Amino acid sequence: MAPFQVTVHPFDSPTPDSCAYESGSQDAENAIIVIGGLGGGPHTLGVARKISDTLLNAPELSYSLFEIRMRSSFNSYGHSSLQQDAADISALVDYLRLIGRKKIVLLGHSTGCQDIMMYNKLKDKVTSVDGFILQGPVSDRQAFMYVTVKPEEMETYKKAIIYARNKDAEGKGLEWMPRSMMPEVMRDTPFTVYHFLSLVDVGGDDDFFSSDLSLDAVSEIWTSLTKPAMVLHSGEDEFVPKFVNKEGLISKWKAIEPLVSPLSGVIPGADHAVSKPVSAEWYCNRIVDFLGSLEDQS
Repeated sequence: MAPFQVTVHPFDSPTPDSCAYESGSQDAENAIIVIGGLGGGPHTLGVARKISDTLLNAPELSYSLFEIRMRSSFNSYGHSSLQQDAADISALVDYLRLIGRKKIVLLGHSTGCQDIMMYNKLKDKVTSVDGFILQGPVSDRQAFMYVTVKPEEMETYKKAIIYARNKDAEGKGLEWMPRSMMPEVMRDTPFTVYHFLSLVDVGGDDDFFSSDLSLDAVSEIWTSLTKPAMVLHSGEDEFVPKFVNKEGLISKWKAIEPLVSPLSGVIPGADHAVSKPVSAEWYCNRIVDFLGSLEDQS
């Protein structure tokens, strides 16, 4: 990645010394806030640079791009929560309203999509935005179970889930998970019992996108939407189990809730992070179309 410039915006937040990083036109009237996935943070999502450049070349939309550092960013995600992320995001939205930004759209990548769904769920406790973009809405539960946990770790992993359920039932959700019980993919950060279960257990706070959720659960999730949402799976997402029908899931979500944009779908040939140039071009064009649709609704 070549060097690039940003404007640093310190802002008041429940997380001390919070900053957001703006790229694109500083004269923009509107803002997109990029929310990364597990282990991510400002400048870790390569396609964000392409999105920023695309917005700069669409001055009629008047958007710049903000990347946020939250208390869960980088390797701190194991002992945070979606609720804390929502509070951090809401603080940035407050700041952007204060400096005069008109439309504000949240763009989630990977588990950043779960952040968006929690933000929507907590609508009475956070500052309203104007739209949502969800890219790579992967089920963390299914990704760990069927993709990232090694077969030789599976027995210990299942025991860890039982251990965490027992601890949670005892009211010890803020205790630490033993590192010896964690699969290799989850050893880069300490995990609380609560956040481990949130990610890996059926019905955990992060369990918005699993393909095996009941129709009642899916309906409850999507009919709660308060703003237009464009949902985009990656066509060749390496974290989605092979048995998951990505097109079918998005069709189901669109059928349940009219606020799921008709622009929702599957990014052709894209990996999880949309790192391939052709896929990134398609994705950015679809973002421009979605932002334009918000203008049409004004």
